[in-house]
Amino acid sequence: MKIEKARPYVVKNLKYALNPSSIAVVGASRYPTKVGNKVIYELVKWGYKGKIYPVNPRADEVLGFKAYHTLRDIKDPVDLVFVAVPAHLVRSIVEDAVSIKAKMMVIATSAFKEIGRGELQNDITEYCRKNELPLIGPNLVGMGSPYQHFNCGFIPYLPVPGPVAMISQSGANLLAALGTSQMSHFGMSFFVGLGNKADVDFSEFIEYANEDPNTKCLAIYIEGLDSPEAFVDSCRKVSKPIVVIKVGRSKIGVKAAFAHTASENPNSDAYYDKIIKDAGAIRATTWQEFLDVSLALGNQPALNGDNIVMITNGGGAGLLSCDHFERLGLSLHELKEISPMLEQRIRAYMPMFGSPLNPVDISGTASVIQYKGAFQQAFRDPNVHGVLGAICPTAVTDVLGTAKAAIEVYDSCKELGKPFIMICQGGEECREAIMLLRDHGIPAYPTAEQAVNAMVALYRYGTRKK
Repeated sequence: MKIEKARPYVVKNLKYALNPSSIAVVGASRYPTKVGNKVIYELVKWGYKGKIYPVNPRADEVLGFKAYHTLRDIKDPVDLVFVAVPAHLVRSIVEDAVSIKAKMMVIATSAFKEIGRGELQNDITEYCRKNELPLIGPNLVGMGSPYQHFNCGFIPYLPVPGPVAMISQSGANLLAALGTSQMSHFGMSFFVGLGNKADVDFSEFIEYANEDPNTKCLAIYIEGLDSPEAFVDSCRKVSKPIVVIKVGRSKIGVKAAFAHTASENPNSDAYYDKIIKDAGAIRATTWQEFLDVSLALGNQPALNGDNIVMITNGGGAGLLSCDHFERLGLSLHELKEISPMLEQRIRAYMPMFGSPLNPVDISGTASVIQYKGAFQQAFRDPNVHGVLGAICPTAVTDVLGTAKAAIEVYDSCKELGKPFIMICQGGEECREAIMLLRDHGIPAYPTAEQAVNAMVALYRYGTRKK
């Protein structure tokens, strides 16, 4: 349902959604295949330290915890009520939550507006709003934070800790991102699935994320935008970069979005382009770009100019990068155009057959020392705004050694505020190097196009900040 702007009581209470001291799970089942059982199991498995109150009218114990027949039977304070019961029972559960003065309501249950039961969903939402009980959902997968060891939902794992807060309407894509986090070291501060987004809106989580000390970038997956004015207003208050992917562009995608999360899309894609631009956010068009750009914006400073120096041991990576930079409207400049003496200084770290243009090809024989020296010269030149490194594994290339040298240079030059991105094209040694670089805050990618997308996003963010 529409809101005019983010509501202060909702933003204030969102801390109970991601760091509650107590949680009641309504529909807590004794059967391991049921959602209500999995919620409690995953809370315990991932180290949640707060109090857990299973609610089941036909059980006295669930997973070793004393069970309560109703919410009203719980006499201790409850921060968060998580609901996993059939839709027709939810209204009475909400009334019980209000009666015990719960701080936050999460409804995982489906079968609301997305199947035509909008009246039931709206009735519950209006009741929650009247009683200032923020409601997340319905029809969602859950939420969590690796920093709080909090995994609340039917979610198999937490992400690795990192700077990106992910706010998603899609549970499936959120789960995909969590898997990517585990496999590819895509660090997250917190994540939340909004599902049908009946009450709590994007704007309120955006303002919450702005105050979260672990969040450096917001990644937002949108299927429908009920409150565009509130979205723009909240985004413009935020001092952190925001990446948005808005799906449902296609004719059939509009119908699919409604069937999935009851998202209505009466406006054209150009309309959403304008909304996202007005909000000062970066729009991604593919899922891979969404992840790549979020990783860069969460870890690196803005690119405050277009003097990017690329250093590579392979001409092919350089050519792919040149072409993609130009496709995106940010062409590379030759070294002599960037800084008069930079070409001469970098020549000391390449063989005579290397190319000192830009990209700087220090050749397939490049050693760790040559990479390190070239990186240092690029970083230390006051006319250079950002550095892009690329490595491919020749028979004489020390890929991991080069990655470690890149980390050393970056750490010593971090105070200069220049973004650094790496391309590692190759096999297992390159995958290992990518993980190592990401663990040290350097976005690294297996293809040139991914890295260029990330660097261009840093430039666009720098331009919008100005």
